[in-house]
Formats: sequence, structure tokens, C-alpha cells
Amino acid sequence: MSWAPDTGQVGAAPGQRQAMMVGSEPRMPDRELSAAAPLHVKIVRFFENRSWLFDTVFKVLPLLLMALMIWVLSGTTTGFFGVRLSPPVMLFFELMCILPLAIGRRRPALAAGIIAAGALCQVFSLYGPGVSVFAVPLAVYACAKYGSTRVSVVYLVIALIGAVLVGVHQLIAVWIYWGAPQSYYSPGTALFISTLSIGFSAAVVLVAWLFGDLAGRRRREREAIAEKNRLLERERDQEARLAADAERMRIAREMHDVISHSMSAMIAQADGGRYVMDQDPSRAGRAFESIGETGREALTELRRMLGVLREEGELKTRPSPGVEDLPQLAQDVRASGLPVELNIAEDHLPPLTEGAALAVYRIIQEALTNTLKHGGDGATATVWLGIDYSTRELVAEIRDTGQGAAAENDGAGSGLRGMAERARLYGGTLLARPKRHESLTSGFVVEARFPLDRVRTSGKETPV
Repeated sequence: MSWAPDTGQVGAAPGQRQAMMVGSEPRMPDRELSAAAPLHVKIVRFFENRSWLFDTVFKVLPLLLMALMIWVLSGTTTGFFGVRLSPPVMLFFELMCILPLAIGRRRPALAAGIIAAGALCQVFSLYGPGVSVFAVPLAVYACAKYGSTRVSVVYLVIALIGAVLVGVHQLIAVWIYWGAPQSYYSPGTALFISTLSIGFSAAVVLVAWLFGDLAGRRRREREAIAEKNRLLERERDQEARLAADAERMRIAREMHDVISHSMSAMIAQADGGRYVMDQDPSRAGRAFESIGETGREALTELRRMLGVLREEGELKTRPSPGVEDLPQLAQDVRASGLPVELNIAEDHLPPLTEGAALAVYRIIQEALTNTLKHGGDGATATVWLGIDYSTRELVAEIRDTGQGAAAENDGAGSGLRGMAERARLYGGTLLARPKRHESLTSGFVVEARFPLDRVRTSGKETPV
């Protein structure tokens, strides 16, 4: 490890990262909104949620009434090649063109197929296009709006073929079914009427398809926007949960570090004061004073964290501890009975971000607290803090000569996990292992390494 001075430039002003909470304005429940809407809006919403009912009431029923009227007013009809059609057969063909409109939105291809079959039966029987003249454009519109591109194009072509068949039907009706054409129309006039019928039918079909395609594009755009909004809401909720989890973990680490260090120091000082109470009362008094100071500091830290949790507006709190507070930390640990040697390359350390400085402080604090709890009698600790320029990393190393005695109910390794999490927040690593040198196996080493570009003020700070 090299402790040579850094010749690189260091950023000047420390940055801060502010946490922003994204909220939404309270909105009325859907039931209250529905109750406050006008009557016509309620009716529209009712049918929007029941598309099949809308199609049945406003498409199927009017066309059925029209077909029944035609059936009642019509007698028998002569079909192609003199085949006579009874009104029930005519009505059956009409029903094939009308009833599928009820499922035109949910199953546009199936509905259009049945309607096309019914319309072809009417044309080939020379009964002629009855109510299907309304049903076919409606089916083409539904295919273009609710169906796939393939379904839309296929049934557009079928409808255009049907328009040609309608014109042929008109020509045949004039020449064959109505009798001698010369008594009514000339051949040129009959051909003109047939061509006009084809053009008009094709125009109606194309207009219906264009309106349906335009409506379908708008519907798909609305669905895409709605889906994007749902994804954004889901992402926002997930980010809120992650932020809440990160905040809980941060508070858990802070409380563990504060309480663990303070309680360990107070326990060690209380035990020492009890042993020297009879032999050296003044020393015991200093130990109890140190216990009081440590308890008050821990209480202040806990109040600060609880104040943040309660969001009590602007809190008058002291700054988070950092590298400049390490000498006081070492002094407090020495007062608790653990000799500590502190080595800081102050002249070579760059200005650290507030979060990075806090992470370094907490890691050293937790390592010394572990030594205080588990090192046993006669343990000592040494702290180094500096820069390794071979890897351009900030290094914090804590070594002790303790025996590693285990303590009961000491948090089940929460301290080591907390130290590792603090290091990872800044792209660093943490190594904690027993010290082995020649034939000696006692002692413990904790080494935390942070990339310089992640912890100094010229870099982007990561939240702690």
C-alpha cells in the first residue's frame, strides 16, 4: 500500500443529493365520480362497458324491425332460375346479415364472415341485397377498427367483390327477372345503372373502411397511451417501494451503528468502573461520566433519526459524523478500555462527500465496536486511513490483536453486513478476515476500499 501524496486535481465544492418525494393529488373514488356525472354521461359509460348491448340495441334491433317489415309486406319471391323463395327463407338470410353485428367488436372476423355468407346467398338467389346494404358497411367498419390488419384488408376485398356482385345482380334483374329489357331500359341504360350501382356500393364500403381504420388507429393509440401510463404508474410505485426499502436499510444501519457502539462503550465503562470503584474512586467517577456522555450522544442521534422519520419540518440537527470526527471516536473508544492507534493521511485525503465520509466513519466505528465487544482482555486496535495510488482507492484498514471471543446475542452479523452495504453503495469492497502472521492466528482485519471518483466531491455522490 502506497501513501504517497496525490498530484491530481480535487473537486472543490461538496455536492448534496436531495431526496424528492413524488406525490399525487387525492382524487374522488370512481363511485363518487359516477354519481356526480350527468345522466347522458352515465348512459354513455354504461354502454361503453357493455359493447355487445350497445350493438344489439342500436344496430341489431333497428335492422331487425326493418327486415320484419319487409317480410310482412313481401309475398313469395322468385329466385335465380325461377326458384321461388318464401318469406321465411328471405328472413333467414336477413338474420344472417343482422344478428352477427352484436359480436362485431369482440369477434369482428367471425361476424363479417357470417354477414358475407348471408349477403352472397341474397345475391345468388336474386332476392337481392336487403338489409345487408346496411350490415355490410357496419361489418367492414368493425373489422377495420377492432380487427387485425389482415382481417381488415381481407374483408375489404370481399366487400368490394360484393359491390361488383350487386351491380351484376342489377343487370341480371333487369334482363332476366323483370322480363324483356327493351320494354323498360335499353342495354346501354341497364349497363349504366349496373356500373353506377357498383361504384356507389364500392364507395360506401371504402368510406366505411377508411372511417373504421382511422378510428382503429386512434383506439390503438389510446390503448398504447393507457398501457404506457400503467407501466409508468407501476414503475413509480416500484421506485417508491425501492426508495422506502433503501431508507429503511439506511436507518437500520444508522441505528445499529449508533446503538451498538454506544451500548458497547457504556457496558465496557460500567464494568471497568465497577472493578475500580473501591481502589480508585476518581477513575470510577470518570468512567461513569463517560457513560453519561455516551448515553446523551446516543440519545441525540436517535432523536435526530426519529425526527427524520416523523418529518417534523426543518430539524436543527448537527452534521453527520465524518473523517474529522475520527479522533474523537478514537478517544471515546480509549476511554472504554480499548487502546487505539489512529493514523490518518490528512494532507493527502481529498474532500469527501458527506455520505462517503459518513460511510468511512461508520465502518471504522463498527470495526472498533466489534473489537471492543469480542477482542477480549489486552486487545489493541490500529486504524489506517489513506489513499492507495496504485489502484486509486481510498482505503480504511482496522487491525486488532483480540482473541475474537464470541458474544451472545450480538446481532447475528448485522454489523459486518452493514459495513459491506456501506462500501457497496460507493462501488467499494469490504474484506473482513482473521489476521494470520507467521505462527500467530489472533486478531482481526477489516479493510474497506472505495474508488476515488465515487467518494470525493468531484464525483457524483451516492445516497447513504
